Amino acid sequence: MIPALRLAAADFRFRGPVLFGATMLAAVPLTGMLLLHAFAAGIDADFAEVASGDLIVQEANSVGEITGSRIPESVGVDLIAAGAAFAIPEIHAVAGSSAGDAILVRGIDPARYRSVTGFEMVAGSALGPDDLPGTAMLGVDLAEARLVTAGDAVSVRGRIYPIVGVFRTGTYADNEIWLSLGDARSLLGWDEGVSLFVIPGDGPIEEGDSFPGPLGVARRGDFVTLAGEWDPVFALADLANAALAAASGTVIAAVLWRNARMRGRDLAVLRSIGMGRSVTVLYLVLEGTAIAALGLATAILAARAMGAVVAVDGLGLTIGAVFDSGGIVRAATVTAAVLVVAVVTAATGVLRARPADLLRVD
Repeated sequence: MIPALRLAAADFRFRGPVLFGATMLAAVPLTGMLLLHAFAAGIDADFAEVASGDLIVQEANSVGEITGSRIPESVGVDLIAAGAAFAIPEIHAVAGSSAGDAILVRGIDPARYRSVTGFEMVAGSALGPDDLPGTAMLGVDLAEARLVTAGDAVSVRGRIYPIVGVFRTGTYADNEIWLSLGDARSLLGWDEGVSLFVIPGDGPIEEGDSFPGPLGVARRGDFVTLAGEWDPVFALADLANAALAAASGTVIAAVLWRNARMRGRDLAVLRSIGMGRSVTVLYLVLEGTAIAALGLATAILAARAMGAVVAVDGLGLTIGAVFDSGGIVRAATVTAAVLVVAVVTAATGVLRARPADLLRVD
């Protein structure tokens, strides 16, 4: 092993630029894979399904928990008459003049929303019925994006809202601004109406029921399945990264083969004194492992650096990169596969030459 290690170390010393280029070729697709996995994990985290036994009543064939539903507030009276123990109204909408400045707005009943909505306060206090009109709560992601906190103010559609608190739910709601129902209507230009009613899931009204309007009853949080619509995009990007990984494996195999051919005399001498083919294979494995390991380490550092400054923004949502062990394991698996292919390919080409022929040519 010592002779093979010395030969590999000598290559890094005297042929560093070539091996550095091979390392970068290995790092590029791995960086892409890590970033894709991290953003997919970020989407899964933001759209995590929060366990809830509640139901929502909304406009049929809509996604009222995001936007697109508007029903009369009198529906709440009808739901109570139908046996619902409570019917708490909420407004869910997207405000803004473009996708770039869009913001998710949730209108809440300050006296009752905490009985059906779980969150923790990061700063300030929760919005309550005694707070002055025109005040707001911000999700932690939105507060970080706007660089504000409790005690500051935020502008939405030219209106200024003092911030009484910053909250965290661990879901997409961390991108929302929460206003009282009246303030939300005023901001959105609604004269009346709400987006949905939250009702208990253990009452006479059941998931799948329908009411005149037409209105539909759905499980609260079911919309998170919409996150799966991103899967084809990530699959296509994964395919592109796989092609890059295959190309980098081919280049690394060529670099290893070239270095081994240039080390032909040294390897021939070692084989002729009894070390056999294993010394060549070990030399290729050591050099290939160093390239692959440095490429993986570079990819991890590059992906984390890029993930810290890059986010996906759109329609009021900011999706950040979430790095976990699963992404690193996946990248390491791809690295190992590329390494095996490169070493086998290079060894197959190099070992065809006999030591005697190499020494005779030299």
